[in-house]
Amino acid sequence: MSPNATNGTILFAHGSRDPQWRLPFEGILKKMRVLSSSPTSLAFLECMAPTLEQAIDDMVSAGIKQITVVPVFLAVGSHVRKDLPLLLEAARLKHPEVTLQASAAIGEQPAIQDAIAAFALGAR
Repeated sequence: MSPNATNGTILFAHGSRDPQWRLPFEGILKKMRVLSSSPTSLAFLECMAPTLEQAIDDMVSAGIKQITVVPVFLAVGSHVRKDLPLLLEAARLKHPEVTLQASAAIGEQPAIQDAIAAFALGAR
């Protein structure tokens, strides 16, 4: 992490009881860390650690003042529409000095949709 970094990114995924389920998310995290020296981490809604609360706490402890949470969900359902805003509001109350925001879910992004479509067509 850059000593002057004040902005961080947290990839927020669902979680699973299967430990191998997290491997693609760790791959994305590694690629992000190659591309940027900004602090990045993973967080999970359930079944895996760290939780979003833990990941936010860790970044705040490291001096991060602005955190963007990126929902690594292909579709927006109740976890992104309801659970995530509640988790962010609790974190805002706990850390009022930190700016917390969420991006759109990755599945809503045209570049992600294009990549999936290209992969699916190439898988034939």
